[in-house]
Amino acid sequence: MSSTPKLTPELSSTSVGPANPRTDHLPSDLSVGLVQDSLRKTAEEALQGSQAVFRTIAENSGDLITIVEYPGMQTLYVSSTYPKLLGYSMEELQNRSSLEVVHPDDLPIIRQAVERMVREGEDGSIVSVRLRHKNGDWRHVEAHGCSLRNSRGELERIVVISRIIDDRVLAQQKLKEREDRLQLLLDSTAEAIYGQDLNGNCTFCNRSLLRMLGYADASSVLGKNMHELVHHTRADGSPYPREECPILNAFRKTSGAHVDDDVVWRSDGTCVPVESWSYPVMQDGKIVGSVATLVDITERKASQEALRRAHQEAELFINSVPSILIGISRDSRIKRWNLAAAKVFGLAKADVAGKPLAECGIRWVRSDIQAEFDSWCAGRELRRIETLPFVVDGETRFLGLTLNWISAPEEGLDELLIIASDVTERELLGQQLRQAQKLEAIGQLAAGIAHEINTPTQYVGDNTRFLQESWPSFNELLGVAKEIRQEGATAAISSPTLQKFDALVQAADFEYLQTEIPRAIEHSLDGIQRVTKIVRAMKDFSHPGSEEKNSIDLNKTIETTITVARNEWKYVAELETHFDLQLPLVLCHAGELNQVILNLLVNAAHAITQAVGDDSQRKGKIVVSTAHDQDWAEISICDNGAGIPEAVRSRVFEPFFTTKPVGKGTGQGLALAHTAIVRRHAGKLWFDSELGKGTTFYIRLPLGQAAEAS
Repeated sequence: MSSTPKLTPELSSTSVGPANPRTDHLPSDLSVGLVQDSLRKTAEEALQGSQAVFRTIAENSGDLITIVEYPGMQTLYVSSTYPKLLGYSMEELQNRSSLEVVHPDDLPIIRQAVERMVREGEDGSIVSVRLRHKNGDWRHVEAHGCSLRNSRGELERIVVISRIIDDRVLAQQKLKEREDRLQLLLDSTAEAIYGQDLNGNCTFCNRSLLRMLGYADASSVLGKNMHELVHHTRADGSPYPREECPILNAFRKTSGAHVDDDVVWRSDGTCVPVESWSYPVMQDGKIVGSVATLVDITERKASQEALRRAHQEAELFINSVPSILIGISRDSRIKRWNLAAAKVFGLAKADVAGKPLAECGIRWVRSDIQAEFDSWCAGRELRRIETLPFVVDGETRFLGLTLNWISAPEEGLDELLIIASDVTERELLGQQLRQAQKLEAIGQLAAGIAHEINTPTQYVGDNTRFLQESWPSFNELLGVAKEIRQEGATAAISSPTLQKFDALVQAADFEYLQTEIPRAIEHSLDGIQRVTKIVRAMKDFSHPGSEEKNSIDLNKTIETTITVARNEWKYVAELETHFDLQLPLVLCHAGELNQVILNLLVNAAHAITQAVGDDSQRKGKIVVSTAHDQDWAEISICDNGAGIPEAVRSRVFEPFFTTKPVGKGTGQGLALAHTAIVRRHAGKLWFDSELGKGTTFYIRLPLGQAAEAS
């Protein structure tokens, strides 16, 4: 007998379609004609009871229950939840196939489940499909199918119990979307990322990891032990013990692990240098796995190697150049020292590295050398130092330097690069040249200076001859006075002696001599003083001086030069001086400053000569002034000569440029003046000029600390 009773048409008021006495009853296993009526009645009562139980369950269940026939799949019965869940009325479902509400894409799933029931006898299959709601929406259901077979075991009907799983599907979709977004995010990163469980097996990875390791898809990595897959040996091929694996170190400490230079192995057996980070994944306060990030540092290592080679090449170049190259830090400590520096100073790089430049073993001449070096490190502008003296092997030598800050923060480079050369020979030649120029100037002024000396010498000589001619009378008078003294000592003075004395006094005109002799002596002393002043001025002017700057009285120095040049200007101009008597001493090279003042005075005299022409009765005017302006001492030399044409003003300080006739100037005076003031003294030299009215040259020299820094 079949264990599955047939449902009669009267079973359910929700049966679909007209009753069919032949086919709509659930099959009975009672043998017709063999069973007694009492047994049939009992069976029918039992059947009706089971149908009532089924109806009660079906009508009160929250699930959708459907009974369809096989093979037509015609709907025989649906539970009352059907309209509630899908919106269809019972009339709308009459004589319809149960497959009409199934999503077309899900029909193959149902057919495959039914085929398994038919061919393989499978029962209780579960499938997920979509059913169309009356409003057109699709509802996700999980359908459980049970077969109803006849006594021969043939499938006649299928009971389908479906449960709406929209919330579950929606949650799964959101989870899938979240996983997809996370995977998209992982796949969008350039870094290789993967996760692993406590056994080191890969739980997820991104495309960058697959590209790095040379795998086509994630199946080659997922579930594999990452230590055995990519971290089994070190770069040198030696075994990498699991307990030392840096990726797995994340399991040992919550702070994770970082390795800045490691290797992982590719699928083709080659290795890739990487920088790795690994962090533990915590769940409920426990470590359940870790996430590792790998960055391919092949290019970085190549760049580092290229940079290392570049540094080697740069070092080779630095040591090959003939110039001295020294690099110092902001605290004046030596960082770079080439072979030229070692040769010039006699000190190897190992002897000076890391030492202050002022204390590295070089014998600097200047006593304020530390302050000098501090000033170099304080500023960042390009600077040039004409001469810096030092002593080596008992000989004073000179360096010419260029200072330039080299800064490249991304490479950790910030140092003052000193490019220097030994300019001792050039400096000695320069000193000789400057001295020669001074002597040349004195030679050119020699005739005038000789005339300046000759004038006071002449009246000193005349006065001396006057005294010489006057002396015999005084000598005779002294002789008579001696006789008078002798006679008066023993007796009365004789009349002849007195007559002789009177005759000598009358002949010598002693009243005239008493007046003129003191005047002659005074004039002679004045002449001697003028000669002494000229000689002293010449001596001061022509002195070669020293290479060191000295503090000088600027007014006195200018006065000396005015005296030397007197014969150049006295015939064409009146010269006035307006000196600031409170002007402090100025630190400078006195000899060079004398030369500059002389050149400007001579130029002023020539400009006035050009303006007045041959008119010897007209004289121009030259005014020399000094002033104190904060940190500067200022000198101005003003003339009312011809002025400088505007067309040539920009070329005034060019070497060998002159507006004077041939043989009257070399064009070197103002060029040398500019070099001496601007380059040697860190001062300023400029002029104002108006054609036909004159020119004023201005010199500014730094005072105090500014002068020391220059």
